[in-house]
Amino acid sequence: MWSRALKRAAGVAAVLSGVGIAGGVAFASDDGLHPPHLGWSHGGMLDSYDAASVRRGYHVYKNVCASCHSLNRIAYRNLVDVCFSESEAKQLAMEADVEDGPNDEGEMYTRPGKLSDYFPAPYPNEAAARYANNGALPPDLSLITKARHGGGDYVYALLTGFRDPPGGVNL
Repeated sequence: MWSRALKRAAGVAAVLSGVGIAGGVAFASDDGLHPPHLGWSHGGMLDSYDAASVRRGYHVYKNVCASCHSLNRIAYRNLVDVCFSESEAKQLAMEADVEDGPNDEGEMYTRPGKLSDYFPAPYPNEAAARYANNGALPPDLSLITKARHGGGDYVYALLTGFRDPPGGVNL
């Protein structure tokens, strides 16, 4: 709930901007660099992702990104009919060992993954992730394009934006 002062300030701002007294709204991110807008083939309402590209992206994630980043909100079933057949997705899921339980004796056990299982996290908890990455928590990549301004453009710029440092700068 908004406090009375915030409601009043919002009302004043709305009135002032309607009359033209207050200027445009400035956001903290306006001073930063924005990723270049790219014309993605999946950008329209009726467009879809390229299955081969999604498949390649999965393999890049699995072989490179999964060592640090999680996909906590993506289950193996999300790959079916997007970039893999049901049998291929089941095979991918079975390659993962999933902790399940408790069994009849109250013990946790591991089993092969199923389509309904989510991708396994690279670390058992947040503290382990921070310890392995010098205090930084690697972001979950499940919703990264929805969480960042620029979406896919942001991710593309991040992945392709690395350059050699300028002369005299040691990293």
